[in-house]
Amino acid sequence: MSNYAALPIVFLAAVLQATFIPQIRIFGGTPDLAFLFFLSWAINSPLETGVIWAFAGGIAVDLLSAAPTGTSVIGLLLIVFAIDALRRQFVNISLPLVIALLVGGTMLHKLVFAFVMILSGFGINLFEYSIYVVAPTIAYNLIFALPVFWLSRKLRPRREGRVSP
Repeated sequence: MSNYAALPIVFLAAVLQATFIPQIRIFGGTPDLAFLFFLSWAINSPLETGVIWAFAGGIAVDLLSAAPTGTSVIGLLLIVFAIDALRRQFVNISLPLVIALLVGGTMLHKLVFAFVMILSGFGINLFEYSIYVVAPTIAYNLIFALPVFWLSRKLRPRREGRVSP
């Protein structure tokens, strides 16, 4: 599937993230469907494709939220470059590394988002945000990762030399 054919998936994930997914909530955390699709795609894609997905997905999520446009893009771009650096170090991205990317990527994405929101004038207590939003989001993302990664694998061909869960 080309980058342009995959863009509707990004926008559908962003719409679901803004409408349906907030109904599934523990404390302030919800599953981050757009992030999961982004991570799944970025693990098995070249750097250029990951950057396109980071911009498209981040902008789509921000347009449907109260966040300033571009807030999500910063965290997603950092994750894309981290994945690319790991890809250069390892031949295969194995399941333990995917879990580490999922946990670390969720933390990075949510904390960068919080810092940008603080700089924009929103009052966020980082300690409470970490406990009541970031931790439940990590748990949800771990639960929802397998179905999202499976669907992502069905929607695009695998690259040689890459392993995803």
